[in-house]
Amino acid sequence: PCGAVAAAAMLGGLVVGLERTGSRASAGSRPGLLRPMRAGKTGDVNYLDLITKGDLPKRILIVMSLLALARIGYYIPLYGFDVDATAEYFGRQAAQGNLGFIDQLFGGGLGRVSLFSLGIGPYITSSIVFQIGTTVTPSLKALAQGEEGEAGRDKYKNYIKQAAFFFALFQGFGQTQSLAPYVFDNGPIWVAETTLQLALGSMITLFASEKMTEQKLGNGASLLVFSSIVANLPKTIAGTVSKAAEADSGNLSVAIFILSLVVTVLGLVYILAAERRIPILFAKRLQDESIGQGGTDDSGSSYLPIKLNASGVLPLIFVGSILSLPALAANYTRLPWLQPIAKSLLPGSAAYIPISMVLIFVFSYVSTFQVLDPKDMSTNLRKQAAAIPQVRPGKETEDFLREVLSRSSIFGAVILAGLFVLPNLIELLTGLSTPNSFGGTSLLILVGVAADTWRQLQGELLMQQYATDVDKFYKAKPGTP
Repeated sequence: PCGAVAAAAMLGGLVVGLERTGSRASAGSRPGLLRPMRAGKTGDVNYLDLITKGDLPKRILIVMSLLALARIGYYIPLYGFDVDATAEYFGRQAAQGNLGFIDQLFGGGLGRVSLFSLGIGPYITSSIVFQIGTTVTPSLKALAQGEEGEAGRDKYKNYIKQAAFFFALFQGFGQTQSLAPYVFDNGPIWVAETTLQLALGSMITLFASEKMTEQKLGNGASLLVFSSIVANLPKTIAGTVSKAAEADSGNLSVAIFILSLVVTVLGLVYILAAERRIPILFAKRLQDESIGQGGTDDSGSSYLPIKLNASGVLPLIFVGSILSLPALAANYTRLPWLQPIAKSLLPGSAAYIPISMVLIFVFSYVSTFQVLDPKDMSTNLRKQAAAIPQVRPGKETEDFLREVLSRSSIFGAVILAGLFVLPNLIELLTGLSTPNSFGGTSLLILVGVAADTWRQLQGELLMQQYATDVDKFYKAKPGTP
């Protein structure tokens, strides 16, 4: 039933891109950026031709190379482990459903005891902690929202990196303690060496993630999680097909399962493409029109887009990481009282869906105001001599944008939580659960990351088209070499 998941994910990204092609040009998802949209013809844009021009091929190659490097790191084994014993241990954990989804979030290296076993997990944990911290610490919130300028944002990012290294050491130590019985020589020196190796491997993964983000072709952390889920798809598909063949409900359950996946994909494509368009008036345009020099054919076409889901799939990744922490702690410490708590928060439990829905709603709502700051947007409008009709510049504009963001984010968070529930609910009703805890979260991450990557790639292609048109214009002028 999940055989079309990978294709559906890329198709979802393509549909979002096609919906955005036509009357406007994508300019990325930078916070507070005003994009004056104008009617134009973009149907004749040849993406296949543009993708080979400029520095775009180099940037695509860098992203693909870093993804390949990350995948290779998951297969570099650490010294001293009994391979057969550890494989049996992780196989038993996977059969119990304790580490399937966690392993996917961490990159698929937990079951291999590899250099990149921790993957991007410690950085995600650190980001969650700091995101929560911004809601209760005004000074930290000021750094995150850039009230102290670019230097403040860089300081905030460095804090997250430093905390990520601390979490990597902590998780690496926990990993060594849980696997100590399967090591030939598990003395203190081995513990220290292995902990440091796991932490350094996580930092290398974080470095690769940052370099991928710098290429402006997608979020590096999301791409790493995406690649991990895709790498596990063959095993997931084989396991699901085997369960479907053994199911008593027959083809009806399979059809319902596939239909739920299609509805989820289409719903996520809709929410990622949906936006509230706030009309914008520019002072210079009004002045030109008042003295009879306007002559513009794009009157009323400039607007400020407010996405219904500005934070993308990051809330899903955050929620998955939070709910996996008790399972990791139980696996590391083996405390009897922690085992039932961990199992109650894993996919398949009664509390998993309602708790996940609440957390997705909260993180989606909070993340929106970190991605789009009303004060910053109001300031940018004033700097560009632009204003919202019937709204005074300054504080009134800020309050108006805050109210719009609040309503849009609530609507988007409710839809995102609903899309998360649908495939999980269908699994419970049909009994066709997928291995490795591949459910609503994994499917939404696949489609969301594919759509976001395509959107950013499309924006870069259109920018390349504009650069090409300008070059042709100047070359066509007489006397231009």
